[in-house]
Amino acid sequence: MVRYWTSKKQKSVVSERREQLDLLFEFANTELKEKKNDQLKRQIYDLLNSIMTGHPETCPDLIGAGSDKLINVLQTHIRTRLKKIIHNTKLLVEMPLWKMGGSIEFTVDAKTNRFYERFRFRKIKPGNELKALKRMIDKAIIDIIRDLDFKPNRFCQCPRCGNFFYQPTERKKIYCSLRCGDAVRLQQFRRARRKLQDEKSKGFV
Repeated sequence: MVRYWTSKKQKSVVSERREQLDLLFEFANTELKEKKNDQLKRQIYDLLNSIMTGHPETCPDLIGAGSDKLINVLQTHIRTRLKKIIHNTKLLVEMPLWKMGGSIEFTVDAKTNRFYERFRFRKIKPGNELKALKRMIDKAIIDIIRDLDFKPNRFCQCPRCGNFFYQPTERKKIYCSLRCGDAVRLQQFRRARRKLQDEKSKGFV
């Protein structure tokens, strides 16, 4: 697993959030029509189910058997949220990226003798199941950002392949991978070489 950050949070929480981040980025960057990605779809449904477990007021059959249409809508929603984070990094004033309706419970865990807070969704009305699943995706993204102390300008989108990624250091990373960076540099080199050859053939050099 890639380690993007350090945190003072409990190690178990940090580890869980790392896995969730990798899963959401993989889900946002993957072509879901391919059969080999069925396992990824199941992992996303497992994540949503884990969020619903702590919310007994939600409908137990929000996901059901699942469908390609549903999973595609959720993928589009994640991509929209990531783009919203990326495109708002240059704002100079505080501005909410999105809002969620619900309530916060402040509780003491008797086993660990620690305080913790729990977000409760508003009751889901029949017909709003897809909207509720989008809210759970939002909840997952918010939990990741909160628990891992992320900076918004570290969320990026590769200009070559369009993949989303998180850059771990202050040093600016433009492309998602060495493969994309090398491909762009090779393309630029070939373009410059063709331009030079054209100039030579026209007698400019």
